[in-house]
Amino acid sequence: MTTVLHDEDVIALSEEDIDENLASSNKEQILKGLFRGSVGFLIAPPDSGKSYLSLSIAYELALPEYPLIGVGDGENKVLRTLIWPIEDSLPGTLPRIKAHLAEFSTSIKERLKSSIGIYKHSDPICSSGSSKHTKEWEDASRALEKLIATAKEYDLVIIDTLRDAIGSADVVVDDYYIRIVLERIANEADVAVLVVHHPTKDVSRGKDIINSVSGSGLSSTLSKSKLHLYLDQLIDKKDGTVQETRLRHIKANYVPFDQQWRKPIRLHWSNNSLLHVDQEVVIQLRNDQLDGDGENEKKPGADKPVKRRLSRLSEEPGLIHRDDSLLSEESKRLAQQTTHGPFGGGMASELSELRTGKLSK
Repeated sequence: MTTVLHDEDVIALSEEDIDENLASSNKEQILKGLFRGSVGFLIAPPDSGKSYLSLSIAYELALPEYPLIGVGDGENKVLRTLIWPIEDSLPGTLPRIKAHLAEFSTSIKERLKSSIGIYKHSDPICSSGSSKHTKEWEDASRALEKLIATAKEYDLVIIDTLRDAIGSADVVVDDYYIRIVLERIANEADVAVLVVHHPTKDVSRGKDIINSVSGSGLSSTLSKSKLHLYLDQLIDKKDGTVQETRLRHIKANYVPFDQQWRKPIRLHWSNNSLLHVDQEVVIQLRNDQLDGDGENEKKPGADKPVKRRLSRLSEEPGLIHRDDSLLSEESKRLAQQTTHGPFGGGMASELSELRTGKLSK
């Protein structure tokens, strides 16, 4: 005799019931491995570029066809990001953004304008559990409600950094309260939340391995979160210079195994401190649509922007012409020599070959 389950609180082990529940429970993926209504972490030591990375992530979500970092879900959906730069504040953040804007064409700037917001408030959204029913607790509650109301217009909220957003709360003692606050933002605003957080001191000093519990405190909050990115720098021990800026997954429950960055990927800096993985993407953003030049516009029906010709010099050999007007008579005589060298007649053609990569080694 077969008994069929008809309990609304139980999913029967059948393909039909499983498919039905998957369809009803699936949430939109905002970043690879981070869904709407969920909390993820970007963990990084001080001065490693975490705020710059946060901005690049926001740019990528607004411009999905330009994978600056490669954290987007790959579906080419334009998503809106609210960045709360509470650690560096507006005076520290806005000049960086202004410098980044120099990397973008006019059309790209217009798209970013409608997709990224900078949250201006500096009031903490949490306080210690011991401050319940005090003015501090009430102020934090109001600040949280204000942030939730603002976040409802966005898809991703980046809190940079958690330490400055939680007021008097302690990352160990008040772990539970902090987790509830972050989950309220994610669920009530219906957004994904990416929290920028510092690692433990031992991890920062290289005394402990980097793993899914590398974040300072927050054992419960970090345990429940399913996406942790880790950003750091490779420092030369001899002179203290930065050799590499690196990004990896240290927890990625919902990222396919073959897409996880188990080994760090290398990030690069543009001249205006724009963090990216591929210089070609930065070039495309700069030349997306040059003012008054229709040749750089995206072709109708094209999935990706058309690559621009960067320079005729890089594609066509050319001659370096010599100007004799400023030469002395002796220099003119030497310039007529047929031997190679600084005064040789073959100098111009030799330099041209060097520029086009044709000179034999």
